Amino acid sequence: MNAPEEREERGGETKTLMSALFIALLLLFTVPAILLGYKKLNLLLILLALMSLICLGNGFIPAYLLYCLQKYEEPIIHWQKNNTIVLLEAGTSKIPHTHTVKPSLFSFSRITTAAALYYRCKAITPECRILISGDDPFDNGKSEAATYGDTLVSLGVHPTDILLEPRSKNTFQNAEFTRDLLKKYPTDQILLVASALNLPRALLYFSYFDIHPIPVPSDFITIHFSKFPIAYYLTINDFAAHEFIGIARFYIYNLFGWNPQPSAIYTART
Repeated sequence: MNAPEEREERGGETKTLMSALFIALLLLFTVPAILLGYKKLNLLLILLALMSLICLGNGFIPAYLLYCLQKYEEPIIHWQKNNTIVLLEAGTSKIPHTHTVKPSLFSFSRITTAAALYYRCKAITPECRILISGDDPFDNGKSEAATYGDTLVSLGVHPTDILLEPRSKNTFQNAEFTRDLLKKYPTDQILLVASALNLPRALLYFSYFDIHPIPVPSDFITIHFSKFPIAYYLTINDFAAHEFIGIARFYIYNLFGWNPQPSAIYTART
């Protein structure tokens, strides 16, 4: 059975359509209701679509979902002798006309946070490395791990302090393949850098592979309630809903025994 997220949308294109699609379907179902003469059902569907648009588009539901997810604050870190900063991917972009691959808009806060942690660590101990996990879900021709690594080197991070994990296609595999690398490069302390929105799900997956890092949120999303529905809040709601779906899927897979045993995964690769 597939592990959680093994079939996750490539590049995240479809997960940003859930809210709009839900509202569109409600309105679409009014057509047969009208044709069949179900006036009460038609009215109910229109009211549901309108309430969904208001609650989602004005920011009420996205704000609550974010409140539940963004529960980690920047931690006080006591650097150990050997430290590993795990940087999770957030996509890449190909520059038009040049075909140069760069980190995506959503990744820079993670990259700069990882670099800042690296320099703070280096001021205390020389044993600091950044482990970057991510394949090429956008098919841009260069893995996220390699792209972020180049950016970190341009920010002054020493190339020998960067570990690349370019195989993982989703968050579950981020945890799985990171565990494989940590087997080869033991460490005293692990820090996990990701957006506050993603940390609960990422920490759940990492804990499944017996990795218990210190969560370091690189950015937060704030909702300012709007008088009128705006598309931006529909997108934010989809991002938040995607996190909850990923968490629920993990527990459902566990319930039915579909999650592969971590020990079995590692034994098969060694």
